[in-house]
Amino acid sequence: MEDVAGAPMGLSRPWQWAALAGASLALVLMLQAIHAPAALLLGPMAAGVALGLKGATVRPSPLVFGSAQALVGCLIAASASAGFWSGVLAHLPVYVVLAASTLAVTLAFGWVMTVRGWLPGTTAIWGLAPGASTAMVLMSEAFGGDRRQVAMIQYLRLLMVALLAMALAQLKGAAPGHPPTTWFEFGDPVAVMLTLAFAGAAGWAGKVSRMPAGIFLVPMLAGSVLQATGVLRLELPVIVVAFAYAVVGWSIGLGFTREALAYSARMLPRILGVLTAMLACCGLLAVGVRALTGVDWLTAWLATSPGGTDTILIIATSTPVDLPFILGGQLVRFLMVLAIGPMLARALARRLATPSAPDLPMPEPKAADPPPQSQARRKAS
Repeated sequence: MEDVAGAPMGLSRPWQWAALAGASLALVLMLQAIHAPAALLLGPMAAGVALGLKGATVRPSPLVFGSAQALVGCLIAASASAGFWSGVLAHLPVYVVLAASTLAVTLAFGWVMTVRGWLPGTTAIWGLAPGASTAMVLMSEAFGGDRRQVAMIQYLRLLMVALLAMALAQLKGAAPGHPPTTWFEFGDPVAVMLTLAFAGAAGWAGKVSRMPAGIFLVPMLAGSVLQATGVLRLELPVIVVAFAYAVVGWSIGLGFTREALAYSARMLPRILGVLTAMLACCGLLAVGVRALTGVDWLTAWLATSPGGTDTILIIATSTPVDLPFILGGQLVRFLMVLAIGPMLARALARRLATPSAPDLPMPEPKAADPPPQSQARRKAS
């Protein structure tokens, strides 16, 4: 695990980790007691938010976070049945329309926030863009966005989507599928060892490929092919799943620091209002998806939801929904965001640099040069 500088919360770092783990376990058990879905994710996320606002200075290291993402990718891939890819191809036109519609909704809200001058440069576009939140934060800085505000918008959206998904699942009467009651059942040792080895190799391949969210996507995509074709049977013990989910939850929750909230405080009411309106519009899209495909309404909403792909799929794996349908929809949309996002950011930067938008000058960054705010940070450090 990694420590970061900042105002301490009155505890040494080992005790901060102990407090984080203890609070996470208590919240997980409480959420399981009320049959909440995704308890293994939401408990640590809530604990991370509480300790982050208290001034906790600990964070999962990049290596630990990457390992957790690879394990989550393998867990999702383990649900791929023999007909998974044929089902994805059969629904591909629906996925493309759904992805384009969701992307249009999020970009429309981002454009409104930008032209009104609520946020600098392309910050709103990247902050509201659906996909993997880490990838959006990293790409935002390369195209003139404020990565601190992008991260805050992404974290708020993830938190709102997760809580709303839990509430909707409760209304549906959905019982969680994870974790099983046997916390220390380790399953087939050979299958578990092969899965861990595959997670390490695929996660490393995703990292060196430099694909955004590759550490998560490569194990998920490659693992689903191997699982669906019967080449490899993916299996992970509950204790390993719990650890992976906890690390993802902590990474989101600990991002809610007092400094980050203070930095975004002036715009927070508007950001919350826009996120609420955006989620309502995606809910309307889910009504259309249900009418077209016949899937249940929770499946349709999770497929249209603009939360982080990994977070949505974690929630889906612990809820009785059509996981392959959700996986296909989220994957197609994520790829569309990666393909179109940089182009739209460049177009927006050029538009904002024209005389028609004198209050928001945003020169297009050169590919070889880092953005001005990135240079300033490096000089300061």
